[in-house]
Amino acid sequence: MYEATEKTITLRGRSKIVVKEGNEDVEKEAAAFDAVINSNSPLNMNISAYVTDGDVYKKNIQQCRKDENEFRTFVQSIQDEMLAAAEE
Repeated sequence: MYEATEKTITLRGRSKIVVKEGNEDVEKEAAAFDAVINSNSPLNMNISAYVTDGDVYKKNIQQCRKDENEFRTFVQSIQDEMLAAAEE
């Protein structure tokens, strides 16, 4: 028997850092962030962060952490909107 599946919202972000390669500025991804929010129950949320370039991340750890915090704030604002809509 088929059972209805849940609907989720996936959000993705990246921490990109400009680094020098020779004489050129190159943008490199240092970290990536994912979040999944259950639309049926927005309190159920998962946020993940992972390093995609260890050398760039290590040299720019404070910026990467700042980017992660900004991503979390963004995801939480989406969650807040979903929770408010669920109460209506």
